[in-house]
Amino acid sequence: MQDDVIRSSWMRISTAAKIDQPRSPLFNRVRAGRKGIGRFSVQRLGKKLQLESRPRGLPFGFRVAFNWDEEFRAGRDLNEVFSKIHRFDKEADDCGTTLRIMDLRDAWSDSALAKVWRSVLLLQPPFPISRLSTKISQRVDPGFAVTINGITRDQKRSEYSIESEFLSQAFATITATIDEDGNAAANVSAPKLMLNDIQKMDQHYLITGPVSLTASYFIYHSNTLSGMKMATAAELGRSFGGIRVYRDGFRVLPYGESTDDWLELDRDVSRRELLVPANNRNFFGHVELHTVENPLFEETSSREGLLENEAFLELKSFVRNAVEWAVKRVAHSRNRKQDAGQRNFVAEPRKPSEFLRTLRENQDRTLRESPDPRAAQRDLVVAEHMLAQAEAIAAEYENQVDKERAASLEYEEMLRLLASLGLSITVFSHEVKGARDAMRARLDLLEDAIAGVRDDCPKAPLERQFLEMKRAADRMFDIGGYIGKLMSTTESRELHSLSVLGALRRFAEQFSEYMKRQGVSFKVEVDPATLRTIPMHSSELDAVLLNFLTNSIKSMRKARVSDRGVRLDGHRDGRHVVIGFEDRGPGVPLADRERIFDAFFTTTMAAEDDGVTGPGTGLGLKIVADIAASYGGSVRVVEATEGYGCRFEFRVLAFLEES
Repeated sequence: MQDDVIRSSWMRISTAAKIDQPRSPLFNRVRAGRKGIGRFSVQRLGKKLQLESRPRGLPFGFRVAFNWDEEFRAGRDLNEVFSKIHRFDKEADDCGTTLRIMDLRDAWSDSALAKVWRSVLLLQPPFPISRLSTKISQRVDPGFAVTINGITRDQKRSEYSIESEFLSQAFATITATIDEDGNAAANVSAPKLMLNDIQKMDQHYLITGPVSLTASYFIYHSNTLSGMKMATAAELGRSFGGIRVYRDGFRVLPYGESTDDWLELDRDVSRRELLVPANNRNFFGHVELHTVENPLFEETSSREGLLENEAFLELKSFVRNAVEWAVKRVAHSRNRKQDAGQRNFVAEPRKPSEFLRTLRENQDRTLRESPDPRAAQRDLVVAEHMLAQAEAIAAEYENQVDKERAASLEYEEMLRLLASLGLSITVFSHEVKGARDAMRARLDLLEDAIAGVRDDCPKAPLERQFLEMKRAADRMFDIGGYIGKLMSTTESRELHSLSVLGALRRFAEQFSEYMKRQGVSFKVEVDPATLRTIPMHSSELDAVLLNFLTNSIKSMRKARVSDRGVRLDGHRDGRHVVIGFEDRGPGVPLADRERIFDAFFTTTMAAEDDGVTGPGTGLGLKIVADIAASYGGSVRVVEATEGYGCRFEFRVLAFLEES
């Protein structure tokens, strides 16, 4: 810095220097801060400050001393404070600026220095910056080198084992971007699972500007960690976990702190809305923002976070959708769920392959200790052949057992979720039933009051509004009654043969108002009309139809289908009743026709939620497949009839005494 810059920027409060020159001359770094008083924060650290600046090309530098306690006393006019600029000799090529804070006010313990180091390590993005803004400068910014007591930033990163231990344990890598046109895409890569999926998001993010997300995903379980204890990995996750926000290469607090849940991941996991490991500590990553490319993001006056405007809310939605999609893809590929807090744990029995491995080791030891090596060698050849066959059979058996066990654990987790959901729905139904009589009494009083209005001018619109309100109330009570009936039939374990025509018509009538609002035509065709299912719960058939309906609505809405239509049909096929559900959507891709019935496989994002169809959990069609299998049937995607784009066929055994 020249002496004029020192006078204007360092010796004057609230200057316009950052407005006149918003970027540094060498690397075009954005100058942070707006109030013009940030430099006075050093007063809290020490009693004196010495500033030395050595401009390149000059044979001398500039030195200024600030004595905070003596010169900046309370009650003294700032005009009376005067600091001289002194010159000192130096080499012409010597350049740089040095701040020396002297007479420190506090003692710096090891724990205090450790806290400083943690802040320094996370001050800049943890991963290399993925892109450079070539619009501003062609010069590459080398970043900052930090040294404390002779220890460099890179040495400290190595000491804390961030790269060598923590990041090397990442189970998957997640990246996501928004381009200049608002198109968003996410990628998840998990080499251990041979997983590398890319998802283009349907939602357009037109406010944020170009954004990039990079994160490592950790699952703190012994099966997913190599050479690191679970406790050690979990502690590193608590210390460094979280998805942070960086603006112009520097961190914006408090995002990513252990006490901050800006993506609401901890909240949803604790509520079991997310069934996969997805706490903040399961991630280590960052979002990159730039002042030029993301101008709508502004920091608060206290510099503690960004203003929660529309751009911030859109960014939050983008990051949450990308992260949630990625972890669900990982859960689907793993095909099982891990529970670190499992109660009543019983050690697993020894696997056959482990027993055979012990036999092989004992066999080798016997050969070495045998008095007749030749005879032992002949016996060894025969035993080796038998062991190889046994190992192959054991490996095949263990593989099948592991698959069945994983499926069982996943199914148990799903059942626990559904049980919790059932309790919540029961409470909701009870509350609606309790409010029904009170609501109807108020409506009767309101109707009488409107009838007493003599002036037709205000009376007519009041009557119209009353009818709309009464219709909405009736609709709400109908839904409450429908749910109550479902729950009451579910409580009974007794099964009943169901009329297919009656069940389909009742379902169509129940959702007729919703279908009208969605602009969807509805057809029901059953032949013969006397078609009946094997004894089953009516709520299970309703659950099947509701899953088909919600998927259909989301598919047609996503494809922007104008002539929306749904057709339900039923017929007999040998020993089975076949219920067809087809719509005018784009259909299911051939590659996904088998995978869609797997748990946690979903093609929708959290943003695709209208309050009825839901965001898509990846469990709906898995439940449908299980219901069909439990009644001797199946479910599959088949070719649709003329005029429709997608068709599901749900099969169960037919009633034997059908007339």
